[in-house]
Amino acid sequence: MTQQFDPAPLAAICGIAAADIGIELISHQGDGITYESVLLFNKKNTAPVAGVLSVPNFFGISQKALQVAVTTMGLTQAVLVGDVFGKSVRPTNAEEAMAAIIPLKQDRAELRKRMTAALEAFKAQDKVKLNGKLGVCGFCFGGTAALELARAGADVQAVASLHGALETPNPEDGKNIKGSVLVLHGVQDPSVPRAQVDGFIDEVSAAKIDWQLVNYGEAGHSFTDPEANHPGFSYHKRTAERAAVALKNFFAERLG
Repeated sequence: MTQQFDPAPLAAICGIAAADIGIELISHQGDGITYESVLLFNKKNTAPVAGVLSVPNFFGISQKALQVAVTTMGLTQAVLVGDVFGKSVRPTNAEEAMAAIIPLKQDRAELRKRMTAALEAFKAQDKVKLNGKLGVCGFCFGGTAALELARAGADVQAVASLHGALETPNPEDGKNIKGSVLVLHGVQDPSVPRAQVDGFIDEVSAAKIDWQLVNYGEAGHSFTDPEANHPGFSYHKRTAERAAVALKNFFAERLG
């Protein structure tokens, strides 16, 4: 199913004219599945730009996912909101969303394969010219996906996870990470216990890579999602705003 997206809210978030928002559907195939990601860019940026592969939460591709992405990182870079479910899978409730992510969380090799394919599709598209600098980020499930792509050894300069799970079946794969890593974590997140955070710290410290972990004391899971409103899984405006500043600064440093 192909979705239609409204550029007006994206333009309002970015403070530019709606006519300057580029929205392109980027398709690729894998194992008999068609994936359809969404490329977002500022049409007025005519020079080659860095690219960021951004993976949404467990609801996948949606208008809201696009808005969360540009709210958090802006459009200084071209952003590919990546599809790792397949274009026929667009969850409409939490049960469908969990059904989409559980197999991928249980099969990290498959998740890495799908993330790698999305990154390659981003590099191969011809709608916007990339300058060779690449980053990846993700929200909730997408944060897990971003970290797994990095652990697979992807050639990206910047990796960011926002309220994502931090565990991995193969912590030794941290040595494969090539780029700098930023994790933005809500301390009140019931799905990411302290032991998981400590395990991540051990992983990236042993790998001797450039990493940062920012703990937000008042926030739980889903702190960037304006519609999240469950205990421990809720939007937190102040944290979302601070996270956006941190993410933009990180990408400016590593991709600027």
